Amino acid sequence: MSSRPRDLHVLAADADMLQTMKGMLDRPRNLNIRQVDYTIDRHVDRDAGRRMAATAHLRSLLKTHQHAIVIFDKDGCGRENASRQEIQEDVELDLRRSGWGTRAKAIVIEPELETWVWRESPHVADALGWSSYAELKSWLADRGHWPSQATKPPDPKSAMRAALREKRQRSSAALFGTLAGRVSLRRCQCPAFAELLETLGGWFPVEQR
Repeated sequence: MSSRPRDLHVLAADADMLQTMKGMLDRPRNLNIRQVDYTIDRHVDRDAGRRMAATAHLRSLLKTHQHAIVIFDKDGCGRENASRQEIQEDVELDLRRSGWGTRAKAIVIEPELETWVWRESPHVADALGWSSYAELKSWLADRGHWPSQATKPPDPKSAMRAALREKRQRSSAALFGTLAGRVSLRRCQCPAFAELLETLGGWFPVEQR
């Protein structure tokens, strides 16, 4: 007798994204979803690999998993001139044709994962080595990383690296996992993040008692 398929497989572009997704999925209550039985891995070709080879990579999981998410940055995926939505639709079309139907979703982060870091939270400041978010934001503004009218740094990766470098810290996959495990999951205004939450909520709603 065959075993019941697992809920979800996540195909991430790199270790940073893998740890981010793991940190989030391990907090189902904060995502407003039920507990999810998931597996997760990453592709050796990073963002471009996720875009071009997702279908082949996931084909073997068609019967072992109910749903799949492919997630990668727009920057570095090889189609920077296309819109985020166009890239997602192309990947999803390939997944549908391969047998996933509507059970798979592509999430393209524009420009890159670091844009999810910049949420006003003391946990962000602490993880990056700063005493407060206000201090961190002021320091980045003084050095041109954060324009006065912007809600977050226009180059989120450079801003994060500068903030870490100032405090003699290094970026790592573990750092992204820490942030995903501590920072509020309801305060990010990135469209890709909102789309991810909507997808997870539709697939794995909180069970009614």
